[in-house]
Amino acid sequence: MARKPHRQIVALGGSPAIKIGAPSPMADLYYWVMEMSWPVFGLLVAFLFLAVNIVFGLIYAAMPGQVVNAAPHSLLDGFFFSVDTLGTVGYGVMAPATHAAHAVASVEILTGLFFSATMTGFIFARLARPRESLAFSRVAVIGRYEGKRALMVRVASIRSRPLPDAQAQMSFLETRRLPDGRTFRSLEPVPLMRDRNPMLGLSWTLVHLMEDDSPILASLAGQEDFMLIVSIGGVDTLLASPSQGGNRYDRDHVIVDHEFVDIISNTDGVVRLDMTRLHDTVPIEG
Repeated sequence: MARKPHRQIVALGGSPAIKIGAPSPMADLYYWVMEMSWPVFGLLVAFLFLAVNIVFGLIYAAMPGQVVNAAPHSLLDGFFFSVDTLGTVGYGVMAPATHAAHAVASVEILTGLFFSATMTGFIFARLARPRESLAFSRVAVIGRYEGKRALMVRVASIRSRPLPDAQAQMSFLETRRLPDGRTFRSLEPVPLMRDRNPMLGLSWTLVHLMEDDSPILASLAGQEDFMLIVSIGGVDTLLASPSQGGNRYDRDHVIVDHEFVDIISNTDGVVRLDMTRLHDTVPIEG
């Protein structure tokens, strides 16, 4: 019986997509472990810890009289002796009594060194991996910018330190019907009025000025799939590591003839950013 192709879920700015026939996660164990959530990672570590100790516990239980103070054929004593050995605790209550038991304990100690080093490396890598430091508006708007029609997306920094030399990119999925009837899809770059920000500390509104014959407007009005993708990258000055973020907007997430509400105010010389209204829009008057 043929095996079903593996299905892989890909998050495109919060909207899922599915790859069919992608390699199994087991083909890239490091990425698989890095991708899983902390609760699942904790359960995986606990499972491996129990599995290793149960295996060695069974071996010790099958060696009656070769571990001091261990009851003959006792899986429980063998398990706890394995835990002590794997963790190199050595309470002294139970100890190997023969060369055979010492050999098994030596193999387990070596296994414990690899296990501890691997788990420590994974924990450090998970804690040190880059995190998204940007919040994107849930919607994009088509409104007015300096008297011209414009497509706008708003983004705000969620960290206390600014993101220097932030660079933004915007693309939209253009779908065309070829003369032979096939469908051709391509991500086309969308030029921004300003695609670099020397110091992103509060918020940034990405603006694309639109002509009346804009392909984005035509795509929005059509029946084909519509997708707008926005990404921003920079370097975190505190962690000295890359910081990036992105979002995807479908047709339902693009609001026409609206504008974002103002979320920055200055009171008594203090600039305030109200992130609770990051996604709020109002209709254009007139």
